[in-house]
Amino acid sequence: MVLWSAAMALGLPLLNPYLNTNASFNNGVNFAVAGSTALDFSFFATNGIVLNPSIASLSVQIRLVFTKYIPTICFTPTECDNTLRRSLIFMGAIGGNDINFPLSQGRSLEQVQNYVPFINRAIVNATRELIMAGALRIVVPGNFPIGCFPFVLNVLRTNDTSAYDRFGCLISANNLAILQNNDLQGALDSLGREFPNVVILYADYYNAFQSLLQDATVLGIDSRNLFKVCCGVEGGQYNPLGPDFCGNPSVPVCSNPNRYIHWDGIHLTQKAYGRIATIIIEDIILRIKCFQ
Repeated sequence: MVLWSAAMALGLPLLNPYLNTNASFNNGVNFAVAGSTALDFSFFATNGIVLNPSIASLSVQIRLVFTKYIPTICFTPTECDNTLRRSLIFMGAIGGNDINFPLSQGRSLEQVQNYVPFINRAIVNATRELIMAGALRIVVPGNFPIGCFPFVLNVLRTNDTSAYDRFGCLISANNLAILQNNDLQGALDSLGREFPNVVILYADYYNAFQSLLQDATVLGIDSRNLFKVCCGVEGGQYNPLGPDFCGNPSVPVCSNPNRYIHWDGIHLTQKAYGRIATIIIEDIILRIKCFQ
């Protein structure tokens, strides 16, 4: 969704999803799949975590690129190489669901922390695969401060007030995101040394979101609803995504989404994504200039 907002901010056409067989891909393509994970289904099965087998992991999305899409836009190895060299690739955001699914099934933050190196390795390996195919410009986003998301706040809620920061975010969950992001940046730095002629940019979603919290009032967001969802059943402290998803007639929607940061507890509102996209775009443009 940040990528969607970024395209709008830059005046670019939205990228159609690959599985929409009737769509045009002349301006690029979106391989994202709802609920997707960086890790394969087998990893979660081995660790006793139940996932829908139909969820497409990152490796599945990469295979879609190479085995189905690329041959439709180029016909020789040289042509395919040149096509990828001219492309800007966003690797994700991916990896958040690898944390959300285990947490939703009762795993502790300490247990989930053990998954972080595997998550980041999957992201870096996929990035390397695209580079070896010819990609020269890749943006790899980190994770959001997950302790500020209603879904996590609800799953890990506690009566210990010291567990929360000044905004109301869960410190321990945010520390996990910081660890994940630091590990990912270190891995990307190593990848950059492996491929010195490739521009690999880390997109700092964590601090972009923190800036959104900091400036919420100025942006017209209701400070009383920082962690309330726009789309959700009323009654709880956070009203996170429940068994009935948004779009279901039984799930109410707030009258003014622009006053909210969170859409359903996992996804943000368009207002929030737009603000984050602006911050990310400005940062990426600045750093790309440094490579020129």
